[in-house]
Amino acid sequence: MKTVFIIFMALGVSVSLPIQQEEFVIEATYIGMEEGVYTFIDDDELEYEFSDMDIKASKKYDLDSDKFVGKKFEVTYWMNKETDENDDEYDVYIIVGLDLIN
Repeated sequence: MKTVFIIFMALGVSVSLPIQQEEFVIEATYIGMEEGVYTFIDDDELEYEFSDMDIKASKKYDLDSDKFVGKKFEVTYWMNKETDENDDEYDVYIIVGLDLIN
């Protein structure tokens, strides 16, 4: 009976724990939006393209306008895996936080 109780407790704990999405943070300059993709470039000239933005981040800064082009941000993002029609996986980058640096 004690073993059954331990098994149920272990299952209950594992089911109730929320899955945490890993967050990444970069400092990069906003270079604009084209075809629904927000593009940033960091100091090492690495380009980051984000296909989506969390509603909280989009309310903080309107990247759909040209007002913030050339401004440096701290960008917090998630990376999700999606599957295309050929069952090939690809990464989707989603902005979840934005803070203006300059």
